[in-house]
Amino acid sequence: MTTITTDPNEIATALGVTIAEHTGGEKGRYYGGRHITLRRGLGHINRRCTLAHELGHCVLGHDPAATGWIKHRQERDADLWAARLLISAVDYRAAEHIHGPHPGAIAAELEVTKHLVAVWREHHLAAATGET
Repeated sequence: MTTITTDPNEIATALGVTIAEHTGGEKGRYYGGRHITLRRGLGHINRRCTLAHELGHCVLGHDPAATGWIKHRQERDADLWAARLLISAVDYRAAEHIHGPHPGAIAAELEVTKHLVAVWREHHLAAATGET
C-alpha cells in the first residue's frame, strides 16, 4: 500500500532531494537536479511553504537559469504547486468556516503563508469561473 503525504520534508526525502541551508538573502532556491537551499532561521510556516515551493520547481522540472516571462511563469507554477500540496479544499472550507474570509487567520489555521492562501483562492476562483 502506498501512503500519500503532503509533508514537504517527507516528499523531499522520497524524491532524494538534498536540502542545505544558506545565510541571508532569499528564503529558498532550487538549483536544478535535486538540490534546494533554504535560508537558515526560517520559522516553521515559512520553512514549510518555502520548501513546498522549491519542491514545486523540482517536480515540475523547472530551469533555475530561466529569466523574464519564463521565470515569472515558473514562479507562479511553483506557488500553485505548493498551495495545492499544502491546502486541501476540505481544510480551507473548515478554516474559513471558523475564521470567516480573513486570509491571515485562515493561513494561521492551515499553517501556511498568506501568500499561499491568496494563490489557492485565486486558482479556485478561476476554476469556478472557468478561467483556468
